[in-house]
Amino acid sequence: MRLAASYVPILIARIGSGASAFLVVKLASGGKLEAGVVLAAYPFLEALGALIAGRWSDTLGRKKTLVLGYVARSLAMLLLAWAFYTHETPWLEAILNGVIGLTTAFILTASLAMATDLTEVRNRGLGMGGFEFINLASYGVGYLIGSALYSIFQGPAAYLTIALLTVFATPVFAKYLPETRPVAPAGGVFLLSVLPPSAVVLLPVWFALTTIIGLGMYAPRVLQVEGGGIVSHVVGKVGEDLVVGLLFIGALALLGAGAVFFGRLADKWGRVKTFRLGLIGGLLALVVLNISLHFGLGPVESIAITAPLLFLTSAIGPSILALIGDEADIRYRGTIMGIYSVMLGLGIGVGSLLGGLVAAAYHQAEINALATAALGVYAAMTALHLALSKAYQGAFRETARII
Repeated sequence: MRLAASYVPILIARIGSGASAFLVVKLASGGKLEAGVVLAAYPFLEALGALIAGRWSDTLGRKKTLVLGYVARSLAMLLLAWAFYTHETPWLEAILNGVIGLTTAFILTASLAMATDLTEVRNRGLGMGGFEFINLASYGVGYLIGSALYSIFQGPAAYLTIALLTVFATPVFAKYLPETRPVAPAGGVFLLSVLPPSAVVLLPVWFALTTIIGLGMYAPRVLQVEGGGIVSHVVGKVGEDLVVGLLFIGALALLGAGAVFFGRLADKWGRVKTFRLGLIGGLLALVVLNISLHFGLGPVESIAITAPLLFLTSAIGPSILALIGDEADIRYRGTIMGIYSVMLGLGIGVGSLLGGLVAAAYHQAEINALATAALGVYAAMTALHLALSKAYQGAFRETARII
């Protein structure tokens, strides 16, 4: 029950984040590149916030850090809703969206530290898989809610609605959430000074995945849902924005369900073997996606064909989290698990900017160009991972007690 309770803040926060991701890219002022900058401000500041939040969750406590993040984030979301109503200035929207990202890092980092506190080596893969499932599935639910709100309001009222929902949801968990920090260190330390050696080898692949998420978050700006038969019928019934939301939540739900399955597999079969299975699945998924789009299939059909390989890709997240969690110094667990938000923020930020640049450069084939960019990033980071594995022999080793 305590482990399940530690997931509740992420559930609430990521529903808001998912809705915000859809709405910000739709409501941002300016053209395609400006929208990419506004969207990218959130993850870049989230990466910065994780460096602070990790230290605070170790020294001040998980719960205080989390509640502080929620209060500040709620205020920033209300201000951004006001900005959408009263201004058409991308720089102000970027600043406020960045503040939301920075404060979200406090929630994410503290919650992940809680989940790590409440698991052991024998079940940490499953615990991290559960965290990934809640993180991805609630983000997808939020994305769908954001698309539905935009279909209804077609303007800033949609963002104000999700901001108010976040504000009123905060007290639901704050009163009952327990403190889980096992040991309070004498003082804070910098993330890189306590990061386990295996993380250096794993980070390129993590960065690739989060960059691809950033590209996916930009896609609604340029995506046109095409296809015959049932696809065109559904678009005609519910509208393109809602179909895009359903497409996104479907992909994230698949990845989330896979994270639970492969998290358990990482406990039984081993972290390293499970990670490598996901690594191969990710590469094959992007190759198949690009081939499908190249031969003229629409986004819905292409993703449907890619779905089994996307499921395999979900093995990467819980394996990495379990490996790093196993090796983390218990005194600095919050600081170390902050690497999750750092990589999430940096990757999504780069992906959002890259999405804006690619869409601006390839006006006639934006979706195909985004898929090609995703494959290029993944292939390059996989090659870097393999090179680091060879250079740091012994650092990337099995930590699970196979059961």
